[in-house]
Amino acid sequence: MDRARFTELRARFPRCRIVVLGDLMLDRYLAGPAERISPEAPVPVVRVEDEWDAVGGAGNVAANLRALGARCDVIGVVGHDDSGRRVGAALEEMGAGCHFVRDESRPTAVKTRVLARGQQVVRVDREECDDVSRDTAERVTSRVSARLGGATALVVADYDKGTMTPGVVRTALDAAGANAIPVIVDPKRRGFFRYGGATVFKPNRSELEDAFGEAARPDDAAWMDAARKRLGCEHLLLTLGAAGMAIASPGRATERIRAHARAVYDVSGAGDTVCALVTAGISAGARLPEAVRLAALAAALGVARVGVATVAPDEIAEALPGP
Repeated sequence: MDRARFTELRARFPRCRIVVLGDLMLDRYLAGPAERISPEAPVPVVRVEDEWDAVGGAGNVAANLRALGARCDVIGVVGHDDSGRRVGAALEEMGAGCHFVRDESRPTAVKTRVLARGQQVVRVDREECDDVSRDTAERVTSRVSARLGGATALVVADYDKGTMTPGVVRTALDAAGANAIPVIVDPKRRGFFRYGGATVFKPNRSELEDAFGEAARPDDAAWMDAARKRLGCEHLLLTLGAAGMAIASPGRATERIRAHARAVYDVSGAGDTVCALVTAGISAGARLPEAVRLAALAAALGVARVGVATVAPDEIAEALPGP
């Protein structure tokens, strides 16, 4: 991938409309100096000087897509609470279409990160992880069916927070298949084997190893192809942290994509960045290896800053070779 090719793809991003389906959450940050240890326990005392909110989970995938200039419709579940309103307001301000189901029986998931000297000290989660009710799931699937027509891709961000029930998954994938829409899935453990028929299935190494009960062998082409077939996906995209990524595709040798060496401050949201860049790239006509190389670069730019962050197209272009 060079700057000229990215410029070509970038010009097509605004013509892409991507449906983002998955678990929505609010990321909250409390930041300040930590200059002493608590007398109550061996932990740092953080004196909060700044606090802010950001969209997390599927919302962060959408935020990354909007940063690239792609259009997107976001579908998920939030509570009837202030956190859910904040998620919707933030996404609407970015220009995303919000098609939320509001569920009075459960709160919006909130992750609160406490930062000191730019480093995360602790994270506090408030969430309900059981599957949503049948009624809520049916309202989710009706929104998916209504928004898929004319979409260029469906991306599923499953965080094991209850939105992606077996019925929601199957209805979404079947509808995408009927409309010849590529599906990119970022899975978690509980629903790992629900996504047969996905175009691109993107677990990380620990998720795949946990699901399979064995060590991943990303350099073994036969093992990677067997894993792809076992998962029932067209392409298996295995993320390997600092070791980069591996792609298994039908009839092709496993392809390794190197990671870009950068100072790492915070890996929060790196998977969302990869998911968004791969989806936008495919929607704009890139081959999967091209899109993955682009995603690897964007992820490296993202982890070099504190907190869940999006990456702007100009930053990507500046980091690519070319005039």
